[in-house]
Amino acid sequence: MLSTLIRSSLRLRYIFVAVSLALIVFGIIKIGDTPADLLPEFSPPTVEIQTEALGLSAAEVEQLITVPLEADLLNGVAWLDSIRSESIPSVSSIQLTFLPGTDLMRARQMVQEKLTQAHGLPNVSKAPVMLQPVSSTSRVMKIGLRSDELSLIDMSVLARWNIRPRLMGVPGVAHVSIWGQRKRQLQVHVDPETLQAQDVSLQEVLATTGNALWVSPLSFLDAAYPGTGGFIDTPNQRLGVRHVLPIVSPEGLSKVVVEGKELRLGDIAEVVESHQPLIGDAIVGGDTGIMLVIEKFPWANTLEVTANIEQALDDLRPGLSGIDIDTEIFSPATFIERALGNVATAAVIGLVLLVAVLFVFFLDWHLTLIATLSVITSLLMAWFVLFLAGATVDALIIAGLMMAVGVVIQDAIEDSYRIRQMLAAPRADADNHWTIIATAALSSRSLLSFGLAVVLLLALPLVMVSGVLGAFLTSVATSYTLALVASLLTALLLTPALCLLLLPAEPRAITQTKLSAALAGYSERTVAGFSTQYGKIIAYAVAGIALLAILVGLPFIKSEQLLPEFHERDLLINWTAKPGTSQPEMSRITGELVDELKALQGVSNVGAHVGRAVTSDKIVGINESQVWVRLASDANYNNMVEAVDSIIDSYPGVDSDLTTYSSERISKVLAGESDKLVVRVYGQDTDVLSTEAQQVKAMLEDIDGVEEVEFIGTPMEPTVEIRVDLERARQHGIKPGDVRRAAATLLSGLEVGSLFEEKKVFDVVVWGTQDNRSSLSDIRNLLIQSPSGNYVRLEDVAEVVIKPHPTVLKREGVARYADLEIDFYGRSLADISSEIRTRLEAHTFPMEYHADILDDYQLQADKHRYAIAAALTALIGIFLVLQAALRSWRLALIVLLSLPISVFGSIILVLISGQLSLGVFLGMLLVMGLAARFAILLYAGFQRLERTEGMAFGAELVTRGTLLNATSQTATMLAVAVVALPFAVMAGAVGMEILGPMAFAIIGGLITTFVMVLFVLPALYLGFAADATSDEDFENLLEAKTHEA
Repeated sequence: MLSTLIRSSLRLRYIFVAVSLALIVFGIIKIGDTPADLLPEFSPPTVEIQTEALGLSAAEVEQLITVPLEADLLNGVAWLDSIRSESIPSVSSIQLTFLPGTDLMRARQMVQEKLTQAHGLPNVSKAPVMLQPVSSTSRVMKIGLRSDELSLIDMSVLARWNIRPRLMGVPGVAHVSIWGQRKRQLQVHVDPETLQAQDVSLQEVLATTGNALWVSPLSFLDAAYPGTGGFIDTPNQRLGVRHVLPIVSPEGLSKVVVEGKELRLGDIAEVVESHQPLIGDAIVGGDTGIMLVIEKFPWANTLEVTANIEQALDDLRPGLSGIDIDTEIFSPATFIERALGNVATAAVIGLVLLVAVLFVFFLDWHLTLIATLSVITSLLMAWFVLFLAGATVDALIIAGLMMAVGVVIQDAIEDSYRIRQMLAAPRADADNHWTIIATAALSSRSLLSFGLAVVLLLALPLVMVSGVLGAFLTSVATSYTLALVASLLTALLLTPALCLLLLPAEPRAITQTKLSAALAGYSERTVAGFSTQYGKIIAYAVAGIALLAILVGLPFIKSEQLLPEFHERDLLINWTAKPGTSQPEMSRITGELVDELKALQGVSNVGAHVGRAVTSDKIVGINESQVWVRLASDANYNNMVEAVDSIIDSYPGVDSDLTTYSSERISKVLAGESDKLVVRVYGQDTDVLSTEAQQVKAMLEDIDGVEEVEFIGTPMEPTVEIRVDLERARQHGIKPGDVRRAAATLLSGLEVGSLFEEKKVFDVVVWGTQDNRSSLSDIRNLLIQSPSGNYVRLEDVAEVVIKPHPTVLKREGVARYADLEIDFYGRSLADISSEIRTRLEAHTFPMEYHADILDDYQLQADKHRYAIAAALTALIGIFLVLQAALRSWRLALIVLLSLPISVFGSIILVLISGQLSLGVFLGMLLVMGLAARFAILLYAGFQRLERTEGMAFGAELVTRGTLLNATSQTATMLAVAVVALPFAVMAGAVGMEILGPMAFAIIGGLITTFVMVLFVLPALYLGFAADATSDEDFENLLEAKTHEA
């Protein structure tokens, strides 16, 4: 097959060269249009359901919303892997994670079918909302709005009804959340004492306000059924009837007459224009403002979406006079563009250096051109496949292409140089240059095909890793494999064609440059030195030390070390105060932090959002905020991180975490992939659950091998608890429901209708005055009207106290839980788990309570075992491929055990830097793959000299075989090193977080690979291959014995 492809390449040489040139031109034109992002999609298929219930406590949200949705509707939906929920004050969030490989659109359809039955929920919340599918790193831009001319309410109206709808229409935008939104409302503020004095009930205020409007959500009002205008038919015309609401302002609503009274609404209540209670806030430009957070779909192109958003804002700006629009708070497209620019710069410099090195090394522009075109074509072919597949180019795909560069360059140099060697050699009259090129290409490909199998097997463990790291390594393996296959096709179809067109047909001696001559002389002396007994000892020692270093270092490699960290110029500060902190106080301390960070030299912009927004990606209380710090492009990244970290550490009593957005998103997904041993106690009541968890904790602490058991409790916050005393309430004729409904209206507000104005919808709310809801004593003194019309203070019929209550209630598998994290030492996981299960089975739990050992640790252990099994499989596969290539088990073992020498330089780099990064790991794989291919060519060359040309085994054979391969292999190593050099020099630049360490590992590894290939491997061959028997020798021996018999 290989011969057929090569001969087709020679016959159709013009076509293949034309296709190559067309691909290069197309790549230059279109490569900038490739969708790009920082990271691949790494989140499992997930659907999130959020339900807004403003004013409900966490326990009420769980009881009235979360539990009915979980237990009655969503649990058991098709393809469901796990169901988790969080109930915090005012919102319920349910996350359904589906089995890997589940089609997200079909999963959403199944969930939506279940949600059609959600109408049975208590009428205490908005309808459940299924959030749009978003990318793993969903946030694509933050837009800050502030104004010295417009109020926050006016800006909120523009954001809600003008800006957000326009941005939602941008292709690729999945969702726009508005932080700090002040929804315009007409509010009727009532004082129970005033109502008592005017002999007006709260119910009459609700009825008057609701019935004054066209539409009301309160089913007991007439406005719940507004009817239609209708039409009339005259003899020659039909006339529609349209009603115009005269109420457009607080003044209009205040003039409405109270039902059954001769009073106007304005006589008994204060009618104002205001906004809803805040669940979040935003700080823009050092002042309170509005922040729009834009999220994108998983398949959207970050750069394209960002450009379209900016265009949409430019279109809106003429109609938003008086508003400052800040798009520089957070925009990952800026980082991506700079990263791509730096990678492109380094790649161009590397290509120029490649051309220069090849020409200086060979002094042959034909050879240089052939190798260069082959390299470019191979990489562009891999890109073209990704382009046709609609793939998004990210940092991991680029890393995979970089990882394949070594093989691509070797294929280009090795094939073209071997063909050039055979064309320059004396030939028989019958041999024309077509035959020579075909023979040389086939000879080279036959051996390098084994090398291709080796480098493909090296990538096998990458696709066997699961979880977040697995998603990243799969991207690497995909582009890596594509580049290797492209390189093979190029070597078979393009390189022979180029050699036929560009290399001289007649025999012409190869010009030996001073560099190659010096290399030959040095190699000859060194190989001769290593052929001595002393030299062999040195070679064996080097091989042994390298192998020992690899074996000792392997157990210390953790998967977390291989997760990429990017030096994004947008820093993220997660800022958490004590539970129960008020919104004004949280906004104040966050604003102080913003002001202090803005004054820091090297910071170009700072913005923050407090709490959460409606249907946003943050399910947090008002005591949490996020501060976004954009660093100036010329600021020193590490120094700025230290300066920012120093400032946030100066705030006592506030928990903080300085990170970047991509790191935070990775950490959030990793939270579901815990490698800790966890015992989870399930139940319903938080207090009982805590008591049971403490008992289990005490039971587990005396298990042999358990070092520490940590109880992960539920955070608590002070909450006003109102508990009606039935006996006292009976004396006044008041029912518990009467108390709740009246208190809910006065303390939280009750939406009684909607005002339709200028194609916008505004809520109309009846609410207590600020003086009636400012303190605990205000609540206790709240007047509640009895059915008889008398008023009684709330504290006379109920106990009103402040008690600690959970601020967040987490559930999994439709039950609350408390976790016990166990650190163990000295015993195996299986033994400790078995003893824990035995003790849990013997423990008596109350009804509806139980405990389980989470399988997360076991799953992580299994994943590690799978990865190790894949690595061992790859190792065995490489050994078998080496045996097939060299036809000798001993030589295959020698090569396999020698491979650690090649990455010894990379290991030294790890020891110096103190960490093993993903880039270093991938660089080591590149070097090891090259070393294996070099070893196959080297030892196969030794065997060919011995068996084909009849040279006797010894130092002369090894020296000659080494010299025959030294030129092409040294040229390959030098070429790969200079291609990696710009990436190493630019290691501190944006976008080089993976490629920079990778380049250093490549260069360091190539140095020791040079020693391995030219010195250690020849010495090992001399020491161990003298009586090595190949499969062919076994066959000859068997045949001889048969004849003797």
